Amino acid sequence: MRNAGAEQFDYIVVGAGAAGCVVASRLAAAAAAGPRRTVLLVEYGGRDLDPLIHIPKGFYYTLRGQRYLYRYPTDPAAPGQRPETWLRGKVVGGSTAVNGMMWTRGAPADWDGLAARGNQGWAWADILPAYRALEDHSLGASGARGAGGPVGVTITPATGEISAAILQAAQNYGWAHVDDINSYDTERIGYTPCTIKNGRRVSAYSAMVRSGENNLVIATRTRAERVLFDGRRATGIRVRYGSGGAGEVAARREVIIAAGAVETPLLLERSGIGSPGVLRALGIAPLVESPNVGERLIEQRGVALQVTLRHGPARHLAREIFRYLLNGQGLLATAGYDLVCQFKSSPGISRPDIQGLFVPMALDTGSTEMRLAKHPGILFMGYPIRPRTFSSVHASGASAAGPPVIRPRFLATEADRAAIAPVLGIARGVLGEGPLADLIEAEEFPGPSVGTPAEVVQYSLATGTGVYHAVGSAAMGPSGDDVVDDRLRVRGTEGLRIADASVLPVQVAGNTAAPAMAVGWRAADFILEDAVGG
Repeated sequence: MRNAGAEQFDYIVVGAGAAGCVVASRLAAAAAAGPRRTVLLVEYGGRDLDPLIHIPKGFYYTLRGQRYLYRYPTDPAAPGQRPETWLRGKVVGGSTAVNGMMWTRGAPADWDGLAARGNQGWAWADILPAYRALEDHSLGASGARGAGGPVGVTITPATGEISAAILQAAQNYGWAHVDDINSYDTERIGYTPCTIKNGRRVSAYSAMVRSGENNLVIATRTRAERVLFDGRRATGIRVRYGSGGAGEVAARREVIIAAGAVETPLLLERSGIGSPGVLRALGIAPLVESPNVGERLIEQRGVALQVTLRHGPARHLAREIFRYLLNGQGLLATAGYDLVCQFKSSPGISRPDIQGLFVPMALDTGSTEMRLAKHPGILFMGYPIRPRTFSSVHASGASAAGPPVIRPRFLATEADRAAIAPVLGIARGVLGEGPLADLIEAEEFPGPSVGTPAEVVQYSLATGTGVYHAVGSAAMGPSGDDVVDDRLRVRGTEGLRIADASVLPVQVAGNTAAPAMAVGWRAADFILEDAVGG
Protein backbone atom coordinates (compact mmCIF):
# COMPACT_ATOMS: atom_id res chain seq x y z
CA MET A 1 0.00 0.00 0.00
CA ARG A 2 1.42 3.34 -0.99
CA ASN A 3 2.20 6.25 1.31
CA ALA A 4 -0.72 8.64 0.86
CA GLY A 5 0.74 11.51 2.85
CA ALA A 6 1.77 13.67 -0.11
CA GLU A 7 -1.61 13.53 -1.84
CA GLN A 8 -5.07 15.02 -1.76
CA PHE A 9 -8.29 13.05 -2.03
CA ASP A 10 -11.90 14.00 -2.41
CA TYR A 11 -12.94 11.66 0.39
CA ILE A 12 -10.99 10.11 3.24
CA VAL A 13 -12.56 7.13 5.03
CA VAL A 14 -10.94 6.21 8.35
CA GLY A 15 -11.34 2.51 9.16
CA ALA A 16 -11.63 -0.46 6.79
CA GLY A 17 -14.16 -2.34 8.89
CA ALA A 18 -17.78 -3.28 8.23
CA ALA A 19 -19.04 0.23 7.49
CA GLY A 20 -15.85 1.80 6.17
CA CYS A 21 -15.42 -0.75 3.40
CA VAL A 22 -18.99 -0.18 2.25
CA VAL A 23 -18.63 3.61 2.24
CA ALA A 24 -15.28 3.63 0.44
CA SER A 25 -16.37 1.10 -2.17
CA ARG A 26 -19.61 2.86 -2.99
CA LEU A 27 -17.95 6.29 -3.22
CA ALA A 28 -15.25 4.88 -5.49
CA ALA A 29 -17.80 3.09 -7.68
CA ALA A 30 -19.90 6.25 -8.02
CA ALA A 31 -16.81 8.26 -8.95
CA ALA A 32 -15.85 5.71 -11.59
CA ALA A 33 -19.29 6.10 -13.18
CA GLY A 34 -19.46 9.90 -12.93
CA PRO A 35 -17.24 12.85 -12.09
CA ARG A 36 -13.79 11.51 -11.23
CA ARG A 37 -13.24 11.71 -7.51
CA THR A 38 -10.63 9.95 -5.46
CA VAL A 39 -11.11 8.03 -2.21
CA LEU A 40 -8.56 7.11 0.46
CA LEU A 41 -9.34 4.24 2.85
CA VAL A 42 -7.11 4.33 5.93
CA GLU A 43 -6.66 1.22 8.11
CA TYR A 44 -4.44 0.82 11.16
CA GLY A 45 -4.31 -2.96 10.74
CA GLY A 46 -2.62 -4.91 7.97
CA ARG A 47 -3.66 -6.98 4.97
CA ASP A 48 -5.70 -10.18 5.22
CA LEU A 49 -3.00 -12.43 3.77
CA ASP A 50 -3.19 -15.15 6.43
CA PRO A 51 -5.16 -18.14 5.02
CA LEU A 52 -6.70 -18.71 8.44
CA ILE A 53 -8.65 -15.46 8.08
CA HIS A 54 -10.51 -16.88 5.10
CA ILE A 55 -11.25 -20.31 6.60
CA PRO A 56 -14.51 -19.90 8.53
CA LYS A 57 -13.50 -21.92 11.59
CA GLY A 58 -10.10 -20.24 11.49
CA PHE A 59 -11.42 -17.55 13.82
CA TYR A 60 -10.73 -19.88 16.74
CA TYR A 61 -7.06 -19.17 15.95
CA THR A 62 -7.13 -15.58 14.70
CA LEU A 63 -8.86 -14.53 17.93
CA ARG A 64 -5.68 -15.41 19.81
CA GLY A 65 -2.82 -13.00 20.25
CA GLN A 66 -2.75 -9.41 19.01
CA ARG A 67 -1.80 -9.66 15.34
CA TYR A 68 -5.37 -9.17 14.10
CA LEU A 69 -6.97 -7.75 17.23
CA TYR A 70 -7.26 -4.73 19.39
CA ARG A 71 -7.29 -5.99 22.95
CA TYR A 72 -8.75 -3.09 24.90
CA PRO A 73 -8.40 -3.28 28.69
CA THR A 74 -11.45 -2.05 30.58
CA ASP A 75 -12.24 -1.07 34.11
CA PRO A 76 -13.98 -3.78 36.17
CA ALA A 77 -17.61 -4.21 35.17
CA ALA A 78 -18.68 -4.45 38.83
CA PRO A 79 -17.12 -3.77 42.24
CA GLY A 80 -14.75 -6.52 43.24
CA GLN A 81 -14.43 -7.88 39.70
CA ARG A 82 -11.26 -8.01 37.63
CA PRO A 83 -10.70 -5.77 34.60
CA GLU A 84 -11.87 -7.24 31.31
CA THR A 85 -10.71 -7.16 27.71
CA TRP A 86 -12.79 -6.07 24.74
CA LEU A 87 -11.79 -7.47 21.34
CA ARG A 88 -12.14 -5.76 17.96
CA GLY A 89 -10.63 -6.61 14.58
CA LYS A 90 -7.38 -4.90 13.55
CA VAL A 91 -7.00 -5.91 9.90
CA VAL A 92 -8.68 -4.95 6.64
CA GLY A 93 -12.29 -5.99 7.10
CA GLY A 94 -12.12 -5.08 10.77
CA SER A 95 -14.10 -7.37 13.01
CA THR A 96 -15.80 -8.97 9.99
CA ALA A 97 -12.44 -10.66 9.32
CA VAL A 98 -12.26 -12.34 12.74
CA ASN A 99 -15.83 -12.62 14.07
CA GLY A 100 -18.27 -15.54 14.22
CA MET A 101 -19.74 -14.48 10.83
CA MET A 102 -23.35 -14.18 12.02
CA TRP A 103 -25.59 -12.14 9.70
CA THR A 104 -28.43 -10.96 11.95
CA ARG A 105 -29.83 -7.74 10.56
CA GLY A 106 -32.08 -6.28 13.24
CA ALA A 107 -35.86 -6.48 13.19
CA PRO A 108 -38.07 -4.04 11.26
CA ALA A 109 -39.57 -2.83 14.55
CA ASP A 110 -36.13 -1.83 15.83
CA TRP A 111 -35.27 0.20 12.73
CA ASP A 112 -38.72 1.79 12.76
CA GLY A 113 -38.12 2.63 16.40
CA LEU A 114 -34.87 4.32 15.43
CA ALA A 115 -36.77 6.51 12.97
CA ALA A 116 -39.46 7.21 15.57
CA ARG A 117 -36.77 8.74 17.80
CA GLY A 118 -36.46 11.52 15.22
CA ASN A 119 -33.94 9.97 12.81
CA GLN A 120 -35.39 10.51 9.36
CA GLY A 121 -34.19 8.03 6.75
CA TRP A 122 -33.60 5.13 9.17
CA ALA A 123 -36.92 3.27 9.10
CA TRP A 124 -37.08 -0.32 7.90
CA ALA A 125 -38.30 0.91 4.52
CA ASP A 126 -34.98 2.79 4.21
CA ILE A 127 -32.79 -0.06 5.50
CA LEU A 128 -34.26 -3.06 3.70
CA PRO A 129 -33.12 -1.82 0.24
CA ALA A 130 -29.57 -1.56 1.61
CA TYR A 131 -29.65 -5.15 2.84
CA ARG A 132 -31.16 -6.41 -0.40
CA ALA A 133 -28.44 -4.64 -2.39
CA LEU A 134 -25.69 -6.03 -0.15
CA GLU A 135 -26.83 -9.66 0.04
CA ASP A 136 -26.17 -12.67 -2.13
CA HIS A 137 -28.32 -15.01 -0.06
CA SER A 138 -28.16 -18.78 -0.43
CA LEU A 139 -31.97 -18.97 -0.06
CA GLY A 140 -32.39 -16.66 -3.02
CA ALA A 141 -34.07 -13.30 -3.36
CA SER A 142 -37.40 -12.50 -1.72
CA GLY A 143 -39.20 -9.44 -0.48
CA ALA A 144 -37.12 -9.69 2.70
CA ARG A 145 -33.64 -10.51 1.36
CA GLY A 146 -31.38 -10.03 -1.63
CA ALA A 147 -29.44 -12.12 -4.14
CA GLY A 148 -26.63 -11.13 -6.47
CA GLY A 149 -25.07 -8.61 -4.09
CA PRO A 150 -21.45 -8.57 -2.94
CA VAL A 151 -21.94 -10.12 0.53
CA GLY A 152 -22.37 -13.87 0.43
CA VAL A 153 -24.84 -15.02 3.09
CA THR A 154 -25.22 -18.77 3.57
CA ILE A 155 -27.60 -20.81 5.68
CA THR A 156 -26.20 -24.33 5.91
CA PRO A 157 -28.27 -26.93 7.74
CA ALA A 158 -25.94 -28.61 10.21
CA THR A 159 -25.61 -32.35 9.98
CA GLY A 160 -25.27 -34.76 12.85
CA GLU A 161 -27.21 -36.14 15.73
CA ILE A 162 -26.48 -33.32 18.19
CA SER A 163 -27.67 -30.40 16.04
CA ALA A 164 -30.76 -32.34 15.05
CA ALA A 165 -31.50 -33.10 18.70
CA ILE A 166 -31.10 -29.43 19.71
CA LEU A 167 -33.46 -28.35 16.97
CA GLN A 168 -36.09 -30.93 17.86
CA ALA A 169 -35.83 -30.13 21.56
CA ALA A 170 -36.36 -26.44 20.86
CA GLN A 171 -39.45 -27.22 18.81
CA ASN A 172 -40.74 -29.45 21.59
CA TYR A 173 -40.18 -26.54 23.98
CA GLY A 174 -42.42 -24.39 21.80
CA TRP A 175 -40.16 -22.47 19.44
CA ALA A 176 -40.83 -22.48 15.72
CA HIS A 177 -38.16 -23.79 13.35
CA VAL A 178 -37.75 -21.17 10.59
CA ASP A 179 -35.75 -21.21 7.38
CA ASP A 180 -34.45 -17.64 7.75
CA ILE A 181 -34.09 -16.21 11.25
CA ASN A 182 -34.04 -12.66 9.80
CA SER A 183 -37.49 -12.96 8.25
CA TYR A 184 -39.41 -13.24 11.54
CA ASP A 185 -39.76 -11.47 14.87
CA THR A 186 -41.33 -14.28 16.89
CA GLU A 187 -39.91 -16.92 19.22
CA ARG A 188 -37.93 -19.09 16.83
CA ILE A 189 -34.80 -21.10 16.13
CA GLY A 190 -32.97 -21.78 12.90
CA TYR A 191 -29.62 -22.49 11.33
CA THR A 192 -27.39 -19.47 11.53
CA PRO A 193 -27.18 -17.14 8.53
CA CYS A 194 -23.49 -16.47 8.11
CA THR A 195 -21.14 -14.51 5.88
CA ILE A 196 -19.67 -17.54 4.13
CA LYS A 197 -19.65 -18.29 0.41
CA ASN A 198 -18.15 -21.34 -1.28
CA GLY A 199 -16.59 -22.42 1.99
CA ARG A 200 -14.77 -19.11 2.58
CA ARG A 201 -15.36 -16.27 5.00
CA VAL A 202 -16.79 -13.15 3.42
CA SER A 203 -15.46 -10.05 5.17
CA ALA A 204 -16.52 -6.50 4.41
CA TYR A 205 -13.17 -6.01 2.71
CA SER A 206 -13.28 -9.14 0.55
CA ALA A 207 -16.89 -8.38 -0.43
CA MET A 208 -16.67 -4.66 -1.10
CA VAL A 209 -13.09 -3.60 -1.74
CA ARG A 210 -11.03 -6.42 -3.16
CA SER A 211 -12.01 -5.59 -6.76
CA GLY A 212 -10.06 -2.33 -6.26
CA GLU A 213 -11.35 0.53 -8.39
CA ASN A 214 -8.38 2.59 -9.59
CA ASN A 215 -9.65 5.75 -7.89
CA LEU A 216 -9.59 4.02 -4.48
CA VAL A 217 -6.33 4.05 -2.54
CA ILE A 218 -5.98 1.80 0.52
CA ALA A 219 -3.38 2.69 3.15
CA THR A 220 -2.79 -0.06 5.70
CA ARG A 221 -0.60 0.10 8.83
CA THR A 222 -1.65 3.75 8.95
CA ARG A 223 -3.20 5.33 12.03
CA ALA A 224 -5.37 8.43 11.89
CA GLU A 225 -4.14 10.53 14.80
CA ARG A 226 -6.56 13.44 14.46
CA VAL A 227 -8.83 15.26 12.04
CA LEU A 228 -7.48 18.53 10.63
CA PHE A 229 -9.69 21.63 10.47
CA ASP A 230 -9.81 25.03 8.86
CA GLY A 231 -12.04 26.71 11.39
CA ARG A 232 -14.84 24.19 11.84
CA ARG A 233 -14.42 22.57 8.40
CA ALA A 234 -12.63 19.21 8.24
CA THR A 235 -9.82 19.45 5.71
CA GLY A 236 -8.02 16.13 6.18
CA ILE A 237 -6.30 13.94 8.74
CA ARG A 238 -2.92 13.64 10.39
CA VAL A 239 -1.60 10.10 10.10
CA ARG A 240 1.24 8.04 11.46
CA TYR A 241 2.59 5.15 9.43
CA GLY A 242 3.72 1.79 10.72
CA SER A 243 7.25 2.71 9.71
CA GLY A 244 7.16 5.53 12.27
CA GLY A 245 6.78 8.46 9.92
CA ALA A 246 3.93 10.95 10.06
CA GLY A 247 2.15 13.13 7.56
CA GLU A 248 -1.00 15.02 6.67
CA VAL A 249 -3.53 14.01 4.01
CA ALA A 250 -6.01 16.52 2.61
CA ALA A 251 -9.69 15.87 1.88
CA ARG A 252 -11.25 18.19 -0.68
CA ARG A 253 -14.84 17.18 0.15
CA GLU A 254 -15.34 15.07 3.29
CA VAL A 255 -13.70 13.03 6.02
CA ILE A 256 -15.74 10.00 7.06
CA ILE A 257 -14.83 8.33 10.37
CA ALA A 258 -15.69 4.62 10.39
CA ALA A 259 -13.33 3.44 13.12
CA GLY A 260 -15.88 1.70 15.35
CA ALA A 261 -17.58 2.30 18.67
CA VAL A 262 -14.28 2.43 20.59
CA GLU A 263 -11.89 4.16 18.21
CA THR A 264 -14.29 6.73 16.73
CA PRO A 265 -14.89 8.70 19.96
CA LEU A 266 -11.14 8.59 20.68
CA LEU A 267 -10.39 10.17 17.30
CA LEU A 268 -13.07 12.80 17.86
CA GLU A 269 -11.62 13.71 21.25
CA ARG A 270 -8.05 13.88 19.93
CA SER A 271 -9.42 16.26 17.29
CA GLY A 272 -10.97 18.58 19.87
CA ILE A 273 -14.58 17.34 19.65
CA GLY A 274 -16.14 16.29 22.93
CA SER A 275 -16.95 17.46 26.42
CA PRO A 276 -14.77 20.52 27.16
CA GLY A 277 -14.03 19.29 30.68
CA VAL A 278 -12.90 15.89 29.43
CA LEU A 279 -10.78 17.45 26.68
CA ARG A 280 -9.04 19.97 28.93
CA ALA A 281 -8.20 17.23 31.42
CA LEU A 282 -6.45 15.42 28.55
CA GLY A 283 -4.53 18.52 27.52
CA ILE A 284 -6.61 18.95 24.34
CA ALA A 285 -7.98 22.34 23.32
CA PRO A 286 -11.75 22.11 22.71
CA LEU A 287 -12.88 22.90 19.18
CA VAL A 288 -16.49 21.68 19.25
CA GLU A 289 -18.51 21.11 22.39
CA SER A 290 -20.21 17.71 22.08
CA PRO A 291 -20.91 16.37 25.58
CA ASN A 292 -22.02 12.88 24.55
CA VAL A 293 -18.89 11.84 22.66
CA GLY A 294 -17.86 8.56 24.28
CA GLU A 295 -20.97 8.48 26.45
CA ARG A 296 -24.18 6.43 26.06
CA LEU A 297 -22.22 3.41 24.84
CA ILE A 298 -24.32 0.23 24.97
CA GLU A 299 -22.84 -3.27 25.03
CA GLN A 300 -24.63 -6.58 25.39
CA ARG A 301 -23.88 -8.93 28.26
CA GLY A 302 -24.61 -12.64 28.25
CA VAL A 303 -24.64 -15.82 30.26
CA ALA A 304 -23.12 -19.11 29.13
CA LEU A 305 -24.00 -22.70 29.92
CA GLN A 306 -22.20 -25.87 28.86
CA VAL A 307 -23.18 -29.52 29.17
CA THR A 308 -21.16 -32.66 28.58
CA LEU A 309 -22.63 -35.45 26.46
CA ARG A 310 -22.65 -39.18 26.98
CA HIS A 311 -21.21 -39.65 23.51
CA GLY A 312 -20.53 -37.55 20.47
CA PRO A 313 -18.90 -37.55 17.07
CA ALA A 314 -15.16 -37.94 16.96
CA ARG A 315 -13.34 -34.86 15.71
CA HIS A 316 -10.23 -35.57 13.66
CA LEU A 317 -8.53 -32.27 12.83
CA ALA A 318 -6.25 -33.72 10.17
CA ARG A 319 -9.24 -35.30 8.42
CA GLU A 320 -11.20 -32.02 8.56
CA ILE A 321 -8.25 -30.08 7.13
CA PHE A 322 -7.94 -32.55 4.26
CA ARG A 323 -11.66 -32.40 3.59
CA TYR A 324 -11.60 -28.59 3.55
CA LEU A 325 -8.61 -28.44 1.20
CA LEU A 326 -10.19 -31.04 -1.05
CA ASN A 327 -13.62 -29.50 -1.56
CA GLY A 328 -14.07 -26.51 0.80
CA GLN A 329 -16.54 -28.43 2.96
CA GLY A 330 -16.74 -29.96 6.40
CA LEU A 331 -16.44 -28.60 9.92
CA LEU A 332 -13.91 -25.90 8.98
CA ALA A 333 -16.28 -24.43 6.38
CA THR A 334 -19.10 -23.77 8.85
CA ALA A 335 -20.00 -20.77 10.99
CA GLY A 336 -18.99 -20.16 14.57
CA TYR A 337 -22.47 -20.89 15.91
CA ASP A 338 -24.61 -23.57 14.32
CA LEU A 339 -28.03 -22.56 15.63
CA VAL A 340 -29.42 -19.15 16.60
CA CYS A 341 -32.65 -18.45 18.41
CA GLN A 342 -34.57 -15.46 19.67
CA PHE A 343 -37.06 -15.81 22.50
CA LYS A 344 -38.93 -13.90 25.19
CA SER A 345 -37.62 -13.57 28.71
CA SER A 346 -41.25 -13.30 29.85
CA PRO A 347 -44.46 -14.52 28.17
CA GLY A 348 -46.07 -11.12 28.70
CA ILE A 349 -43.83 -9.12 26.39
CA SER A 350 -44.70 -8.55 22.76
CA ARG A 351 -41.44 -9.48 21.02
CA PRO A 352 -38.35 -11.62 21.65
CA ASP A 353 -35.80 -9.79 23.77
CA ILE A 354 -33.13 -12.51 24.12
CA GLN A 355 -30.82 -13.98 21.48
CA GLY A 356 -29.35 -17.42 22.07
CA LEU A 357 -26.65 -19.45 20.35
CA PHE A 358 -26.17 -23.22 20.40
CA VAL A 359 -22.89 -24.89 19.43
CA PRO A 360 -22.70 -28.72 19.34
CA MET A 361 -19.18 -28.62 20.78
CA ALA A 362 -17.65 -27.85 24.15
CA LEU A 363 -14.99 -25.29 25.01
CA ASP A 364 -11.97 -26.20 27.11
CA THR A 365 -12.70 -24.67 30.51
CA GLY A 366 -9.07 -25.00 31.54
CA SER A 367 -7.85 -22.66 28.81
CA THR A 368 -7.79 -18.87 29.00
CA GLU A 369 -8.22 -18.74 25.20
CA MET A 370 -10.94 -20.05 22.91
CA ARG A 371 -10.03 -23.73 22.54
CA LEU A 372 -12.27 -26.68 21.83
CA ALA A 373 -12.50 -29.35 24.50
CA LYS A 374 -11.65 -32.95 23.72
CA HIS A 375 -14.90 -34.23 25.18
CA PRO A 376 -18.29 -33.91 23.43
CA GLY A 377 -20.65 -31.25 24.67
CA ILE A 378 -23.01 -28.39 23.88
CA LEU A 379 -22.29 -24.73 24.53
CA PHE A 380 -25.16 -22.25 24.92
CA MET A 381 -24.90 -18.50 25.24
CA GLY A 382 -27.76 -16.05 25.61
CA TYR A 383 -27.92 -12.28 25.96
CA PRO A 384 -30.52 -9.51 26.10
CA ILE A 385 -30.91 -8.01 22.64
CA ARG A 386 -31.76 -4.44 23.63
CA PRO A 387 -30.00 -3.54 26.91
CA ARG A 388 -30.45 -0.06 28.33
CA THR A 389 -27.42 0.35 30.58
CA PHE A 390 -24.86 2.94 29.42
CA SER A 391 -21.08 2.50 29.49
CA SER A 392 -18.45 5.06 28.41
CA VAL A 393 -15.20 5.23 26.46
CA HIS A 394 -12.76 8.13 26.38
CA ALA A 395 -9.21 8.89 25.32
CA SER A 396 -6.49 8.62 27.94
CA GLY A 397 -4.47 11.49 26.45
CA ALA A 398 -3.71 13.49 23.35
CA SER A 399 -1.57 10.71 21.86
CA ALA A 400 -3.15 8.05 19.65
CA ALA A 401 -0.76 5.52 21.19
CA GLY A 402 -2.50 5.68 24.56
CA PRO A 403 -5.10 3.05 25.48
CA PRO A 404 -8.77 3.99 25.76
CA VAL A 405 -10.44 4.42 29.11
CA ILE A 406 -13.42 2.06 28.97
CA ARG A 407 -15.82 2.05 31.90
CA PRO A 408 -18.24 -0.81 31.22
CA ARG A 409 -21.53 -1.05 33.04
CA PHE A 410 -24.02 -3.86 32.65
CA LEU A 411 -27.40 -4.82 34.07
CA ALA A 412 -27.72 -1.55 35.97
CA THR A 413 -31.40 -1.11 35.09
CA GLU A 414 -34.22 -3.21 36.44
CA ALA A 415 -35.31 -3.99 32.87
CA ASP A 416 -31.88 -5.41 31.99
CA ARG A 417 -31.75 -7.55 35.12
CA ALA A 418 -35.28 -8.80 34.55
CA ALA A 419 -34.40 -9.77 30.98
CA ILE A 420 -31.29 -11.79 31.78
CA ALA A 421 -32.51 -13.47 34.99
CA PRO A 422 -34.60 -16.24 33.30
CA VAL A 423 -32.16 -17.01 30.46
CA LEU A 424 -30.41 -19.97 32.06
CA GLY A 425 -33.72 -21.47 33.17
CA ILE A 426 -35.09 -21.25 29.64
CA ALA A 427 -31.92 -22.81 28.21
CA ARG A 428 -32.15 -25.63 30.73
CA GLY A 429 -35.77 -26.09 29.73
CA VAL A 430 -34.77 -26.63 26.10
CA LEU A 431 -31.91 -28.96 27.07
CA GLY A 432 -34.36 -30.95 29.17
CA GLU A 433 -36.61 -31.77 26.22
CA GLY A 434 -36.38 -34.97 24.22
CA PRO A 435 -34.52 -36.25 22.35
CA LEU A 436 -31.75 -33.96 23.61
CA ALA A 437 -32.11 -34.75 27.30
CA ASP A 438 -31.16 -38.40 26.73
CA LEU A 439 -27.79 -37.33 25.26
CA ILE A 440 -26.73 -35.10 28.18
CA GLU A 441 -24.54 -36.46 30.95
CA ALA A 442 -24.16 -33.38 33.18
CA GLU A 443 -24.13 -29.59 33.26
CA GLU A 444 -20.48 -28.59 33.21
CA PHE A 445 -21.02 -24.91 34.05
CA PRO A 446 -22.38 -22.92 35.76
CA GLY A 447 -24.06 -25.78 37.64
CA PRO A 448 -26.76 -25.83 40.32
CA SER A 449 -25.20 -22.96 42.30
CA VAL A 450 -26.59 -20.51 39.71
CA GLY A 451 -30.34 -20.66 39.51
CA THR A 452 -32.14 -17.77 41.20
CA PRO A 453 -32.55 -14.43 39.39
CA ALA A 454 -30.00 -12.77 41.66
CA GLU A 455 -27.51 -15.62 41.09
CA VAL A 456 -27.89 -15.38 37.30
CA VAL A 457 -27.31 -11.61 37.34
CA GLN A 458 -24.24 -12.01 39.52
CA TYR A 459 -22.95 -14.86 37.36
CA SER A 460 -23.27 -12.71 34.25
CA LEU A 461 -21.36 -9.86 35.85
CA ALA A 462 -18.68 -12.13 37.31
CA THR A 463 -17.89 -14.33 34.32
CA GLY A 464 -17.22 -11.53 31.87
CA THR A 465 -19.16 -12.91 28.95
CA GLY A 466 -19.13 -9.75 26.87
CA VAL A 467 -20.41 -9.97 23.30
CA TYR A 468 -18.32 -7.25 21.55
CA HIS A 469 -21.35 -5.54 20.03
CA ALA A 470 -20.82 -1.97 21.28
CA VAL A 471 -22.93 0.86 19.82
CA GLY A 472 -23.91 4.40 20.73
CA SER A 473 -20.65 6.16 21.63
CA ALA A 474 -21.24 8.80 18.92
CA ALA A 475 -24.96 8.37 18.63
CA MET A 476 -27.27 10.08 16.16
CA GLY A 477 -30.37 11.95 17.18
CA PRO A 478 -32.41 15.10 16.69
CA SER A 479 -31.15 16.96 19.75
CA GLY A 480 -28.36 19.49 19.79
CA ASP A 481 -26.30 17.34 22.16
CA ASP A 482 -26.49 14.24 19.93
CA VAL A 483 -23.07 13.73 18.32
CA VAL A 484 -24.36 13.36 14.74
CA ASP A 485 -27.59 14.23 12.98
CA ASP A 486 -29.64 11.74 11.00
CA ARG A 487 -27.43 12.25 7.93
CA LEU A 488 -24.44 11.28 10.11
CA ARG A 489 -22.89 14.78 10.02
CA VAL A 490 -20.91 15.66 13.15
CA ARG A 491 -22.67 18.57 14.79
CA GLY A 492 -20.68 21.76 14.99
CA THR A 493 -18.49 20.85 12.01
CA GLU A 494 -18.59 20.83 8.23
CA GLY A 495 -17.26 18.09 5.98
CA LEU A 496 -17.09 15.48 8.76
CA ARG A 497 -19.33 12.44 9.16
CA ILE A 498 -19.35 9.24 11.18
CA ALA A 499 -20.38 5.94 9.61
CA ASP A 500 -20.12 2.95 11.94
CA ALA A 501 -21.97 1.27 14.80
CA SER A 502 -21.14 4.14 17.16
CA VAL A 503 -23.95 6.21 15.56
CA LEU A 504 -26.67 3.71 16.57
CA PRO A 505 -28.32 5.00 19.76
CA VAL A 506 -29.87 1.58 20.47
CA GLN A 507 -29.13 -2.05 19.69
CA VAL A 508 -31.13 -3.30 16.72
CA ALA A 509 -32.01 -6.88 17.70
CA GLY A 510 -28.97 -9.04 17.32
CA ASN A 511 -25.37 -8.61 16.24
CA THR A 512 -23.68 -5.52 14.80
CA ALA A 513 -21.81 -6.61 11.63
CA ALA A 514 -24.84 -6.48 9.34
CA PRO A 515 -26.27 -3.26 10.86
CA ALA A 516 -22.83 -1.60 10.58
CA MET A 517 -22.70 -2.44 6.88
CA ALA A 518 -26.21 -1.00 6.50
CA VAL A 519 -25.01 2.17 8.24
CA GLY A 520 -22.15 2.34 5.74
CA TRP A 521 -24.60 1.96 2.86
CA ARG A 522 -26.85 4.73 4.15
CA ALA A 523 -23.83 6.98 4.78
CA ALA A 524 -22.82 6.58 1.14
CA ASP A 525 -26.39 7.42 0.12
CA PHE A 526 -26.25 10.68 2.08
CA ILE A 527 -22.78 11.63 0.86
CA LEU A 528 -23.65 11.01 -2.78
CA GLU A 529 -26.94 12.90 -2.47
CA ASP A 530 -25.17 15.87 -0.90
CA ALA A 531 -22.46 15.78 -3.56
CA VAL A 532 -25.12 16.17 -6.25
CA GLY A 533 -26.74 18.98 -4.31
CA GLY A 534 -23.35 20.63 -3.75
